[in-house]
Amino acid sequence: MFSKTDKQVERIESAAANGDPSPVLADASDEWLAEAARSLNEDAWAEIYRRHAQQVYAYIFYRLGDQHTAEDLAADVFVKAIGGIKGYSYRGTPLLAWLYRIAHNVTADHRKASARRSQHQLAEAPEEIEERHDVLQELDDRSDMMSAIRALTEDQQQVVILRFYHGMSNAEVSTVMDKPEGAVKALQTRALRSLRRLLGEGRERQETA
Repeated sequence: MFSKTDKQVERIESAAANGDPSPVLADASDEWLAEAARSLNEDAWAEIYRRHAQQVYAYIFYRLGDQHTAEDLAADVFVKAIGGIKGYSYRGTPLLAWLYRIAHNVTADHRKASARRSQHQLAEAPEEIEERHDVLQELDDRSDMMSAIRALTEDQQQVVILRFYHGMSNAEVSTVMDKPEGAVKALQTRALRSLRRLLGEGRERQETA
Protein backbone atom coordinates (compact mmCIF):
# COMPACT_ATOMS: atom_id res chain seq x y z
CA MET A 1 0.00 0.00 0.00
CA PHE A 2 1.34 3.43 -0.91
CA SER A 3 1.71 6.07 1.80
CA LYS A 4 0.49 9.61 1.29
CA THR A 5 4.06 10.72 0.57
CA ASP A 6 4.56 7.90 -1.97
CA LYS A 7 1.44 9.01 -3.83
CA GLN A 8 2.66 12.60 -3.84
CA VAL A 9 5.97 11.47 -5.29
CA GLU A 10 4.14 9.65 -8.09
CA ARG A 11 1.92 12.65 -8.85
CA ILE A 12 4.81 15.14 -8.81
CA GLU A 13 7.08 12.95 -10.92
CA SER A 14 4.26 12.41 -13.40
CA ALA A 15 3.55 16.13 -13.60
CA ALA A 16 7.26 16.90 -13.93
CA ALA A 17 7.53 14.42 -16.79
CA ASN A 18 4.81 16.41 -18.54
CA GLY A 19 6.73 19.63 -17.88
CA ASP A 20 4.32 21.11 -15.35
CA PRO A 21 5.14 20.24 -11.71
CA SER A 22 4.01 23.51 -10.10
CA PRO A 23 0.27 22.77 -9.60
CA VAL A 24 1.08 19.54 -7.75
CA LEU A 25 3.97 21.05 -5.79
CA ALA A 26 1.55 23.54 -4.29
CA ASP A 27 -0.14 20.58 -2.54
CA ALA A 28 3.08 18.80 -1.54
CA SER A 29 3.62 18.06 2.14
CA ASP A 30 6.55 19.43 4.12
CA GLU A 31 7.86 15.88 4.38
CA TRP A 32 7.98 15.45 0.60
CA LEU A 33 9.44 18.92 0.05
CA ALA A 34 12.15 18.28 2.64
CA GLU A 35 13.20 15.05 0.96
CA ALA A 36 13.14 16.63 -2.49
CA ALA A 37 15.08 19.64 -1.19
CA ARG A 38 17.74 17.31 0.23
CA SER A 39 18.26 16.12 -3.34
CA LEU A 40 18.59 19.80 -4.36
CA ASN A 41 15.44 19.58 -6.45
CA GLU A 42 15.04 23.09 -7.90
CA ASP A 43 11.24 22.91 -8.11
CA ALA A 44 11.04 21.89 -4.45
CA TRP A 45 13.22 24.80 -3.39
CA ALA A 46 11.17 27.18 -5.51
CA GLU A 47 8.03 25.96 -3.74
CA ILE A 48 9.64 26.31 -0.30
CA TYR A 49 10.65 29.86 -1.20
CA ARG A 50 7.18 30.66 -2.54
CA ARG A 51 5.52 29.42 0.65
CA HIS A 52 7.83 30.91 3.24
CA ALA A 53 9.93 33.79 1.86
CA GLN A 54 7.50 36.50 2.97
CA GLN A 55 7.21 35.06 6.48
CA VAL A 56 10.99 34.84 6.84
CA TYR A 57 11.38 38.41 5.58
CA ALA A 58 8.69 39.70 7.96
CA TYR A 59 10.29 37.92 10.92
CA ILE A 60 13.65 39.58 10.23
CA PHE A 61 12.08 42.97 9.47
CA TYR A 62 10.25 43.04 12.80
CA ARG A 63 13.53 42.19 14.56
CA LEU A 64 15.62 44.84 12.81
CA GLY A 65 13.19 47.42 11.44
CA ASP A 66 15.14 47.91 8.21
CA GLN A 67 13.59 46.84 4.91
CA HIS A 68 16.75 46.51 2.81
CA THR A 69 18.66 44.65 5.52
CA ALA A 70 15.69 42.33 6.05
CA GLU A 71 15.57 41.58 2.31
CA ASP A 72 19.30 40.79 2.21
CA LEU A 73 19.19 38.62 5.32
CA ALA A 74 16.06 36.77 4.16
CA ALA A 75 17.97 35.81 1.02
CA ASP A 76 20.86 34.67 3.24
CA VAL A 77 18.46 32.44 5.18
CA PHE A 78 17.58 30.47 2.05
CA VAL A 79 21.23 30.28 0.97
CA LYS A 80 22.10 28.83 4.39
CA ALA A 81 19.08 26.52 4.21
CA ILE A 82 20.30 25.09 0.90
CA GLY A 83 23.77 24.69 2.38
CA GLY A 84 22.45 22.97 5.50
CA ILE A 85 19.64 20.86 4.07
CA LYS A 86 21.73 17.68 4.07
CA GLY A 87 21.79 17.86 7.85
CA TYR A 88 18.05 18.44 8.14
CA SER A 89 15.73 15.52 8.75
CA TYR A 90 11.95 15.90 8.77
CA ARG A 91 10.49 14.64 12.06
CA GLY A 92 7.08 16.27 11.97
CA THR A 93 8.32 19.80 12.67
CA PRO A 94 7.25 22.24 9.91
CA LEU A 95 9.90 23.43 7.48
CA LEU A 96 8.99 26.98 8.46
CA ALA A 97 10.09 26.32 12.05
CA TRP A 98 13.52 25.24 10.74
CA LEU A 99 13.71 28.38 8.57
CA TYR A 100 12.79 30.56 11.55
CA ARG A 101 15.68 29.07 13.51
CA ILE A 102 18.05 29.92 10.67
CA ALA A 103 16.56 33.42 10.49
CA HIS A 104 17.09 33.85 14.22
CA ASN A 105 20.77 32.91 13.89
CA VAL A 106 21.28 35.11 10.83
CA THR A 107 19.71 38.06 12.63
CA ALA A 108 21.82 37.49 15.74
CA ASP A 109 25.00 37.30 13.62
CA HIS A 110 24.04 40.54 11.87
CA ARG A 111 23.53 42.31 15.18
CA LYS A 112 26.90 41.12 16.48
CA ALA A 113 28.60 42.31 13.30
CA SER A 114 26.82 45.67 13.56
CA ALA A 115 27.98 46.03 17.17
CA ARG A 116 31.59 45.35 16.12
CA ARG A 117 31.32 47.95 13.35
CA SER A 118 29.94 50.46 15.84
CA GLN A 119 32.99 49.95 18.05
CA HIS A 120 35.28 50.65 15.10
CA GLN A 121 33.35 53.82 14.30
CA LEU A 122 33.89 55.37 17.74
CA ALA A 123 36.83 57.27 16.28
CA GLU A 124 34.47 59.31 14.11
CA ALA A 125 33.92 62.98 14.81
CA PRO A 126 31.27 63.48 17.56
CA GLU A 127 29.09 65.63 15.29
CA GLU A 128 28.93 62.82 12.70
CA ILE A 129 27.84 60.32 15.31
CA GLU A 130 25.23 62.73 16.68
CA GLU A 131 23.86 63.39 13.20
CA ARG A 132 23.43 59.67 12.50
CA HIS A 133 21.78 59.18 15.90
CA ASP A 134 19.30 61.97 15.19
CA VAL A 135 18.33 60.43 11.84
CA LEU A 136 17.83 57.01 13.40
CA GLN A 137 15.81 58.52 16.23
CA GLU A 138 13.57 60.29 13.72
CA LEU A 139 12.95 57.01 11.90
CA ASP A 140 12.20 55.17 15.15
CA ASP A 141 9.70 57.82 16.18
CA ARG A 142 7.61 56.95 13.13
CA SER A 143 6.93 53.49 14.51
CA ASP A 144 6.56 53.36 18.29
CA MET A 145 5.62 49.68 18.28
CA MET A 146 8.64 48.65 16.20
CA SER A 147 10.91 50.62 18.49
CA ALA A 148 9.35 49.08 21.58
CA ILE A 149 9.70 45.56 20.20
CA ARG A 150 13.38 46.10 19.44
CA ALA A 151 13.86 47.20 23.07
CA LEU A 152 12.77 43.78 24.33
CA THR A 153 15.16 40.91 25.02
CA GLU A 154 16.01 38.58 22.12
CA ASP A 155 13.70 35.84 23.39
CA GLN A 156 10.85 38.26 24.10
CA GLN A 157 11.15 39.73 20.59
CA GLN A 158 10.96 36.28 19.09
CA VAL A 159 7.85 35.33 21.07
CA VAL A 160 6.00 38.56 20.24
CA ILE A 161 6.81 38.37 16.53
CA LEU A 162 5.92 34.70 16.14
CA ARG A 163 2.79 34.85 18.30
CA PHE A 164 1.23 38.13 17.22
CA TYR A 165 2.66 38.91 13.79
CA HIS A 166 2.83 35.36 12.44
CA GLY A 167 -0.15 33.96 14.34
CA MET A 168 1.64 30.91 15.73
CA SER A 169 0.32 29.05 18.76
CA ASN A 170 2.32 28.71 21.98
CA ALA A 171 3.06 25.11 21.04
CA GLU A 172 4.39 26.13 17.62
CA VAL A 173 6.53 28.89 19.13
CA SER A 174 7.82 26.35 21.63
CA THR A 175 8.98 24.17 18.74
CA VAL A 176 10.68 27.03 16.90
CA MET A 177 12.48 28.30 20.00
CA ASP A 178 13.18 24.85 21.43
CA LYS A 179 11.78 25.92 24.80
CA PRO A 180 9.03 24.45 27.01
CA GLU A 181 5.57 25.86 26.34
CA GLY A 182 5.42 27.21 29.89
CA ALA A 183 8.60 29.20 29.27
CA VAL A 184 7.06 30.64 26.09
CA LYS A 185 3.98 31.77 28.03
CA ALA A 186 6.17 33.38 30.69
CA LEU A 187 8.21 35.20 28.04
CA GLN A 188 5.00 36.43 26.42
CA THR A 189 3.67 37.77 29.73
CA ARG A 190 6.91 39.64 30.46
CA ALA A 191 7.13 40.92 26.87
CA LEU A 192 3.59 42.34 26.89
CA ARG A 193 4.18 43.97 30.26
CA SER A 194 7.36 45.59 28.93
CA LEU A 195 5.64 46.72 25.72
CA ARG A 196 2.85 48.43 27.68
CA ARG A 197 5.44 50.21 29.80
CA LEU A 198 7.60 51.23 26.82
CA LEU A 199 4.66 52.47 24.77
CA GLY A 200 3.29 54.37 27.77
CA GLU A 201 6.64 56.07 28.29
CA GLY A 202 6.76 56.95 24.60
CA ARG A 203 3.36 58.61 24.73
CA GLU A 204 4.34 60.55 27.85
CA ARG A 205 7.45 61.87 26.11
CA GLN A 206 5.39 62.99 23.13
CA GLU A 207 2.86 64.78 25.36
CA THR A 208 5.56 66.65 27.30
CA ALA A 209 7.64 67.51 24.22
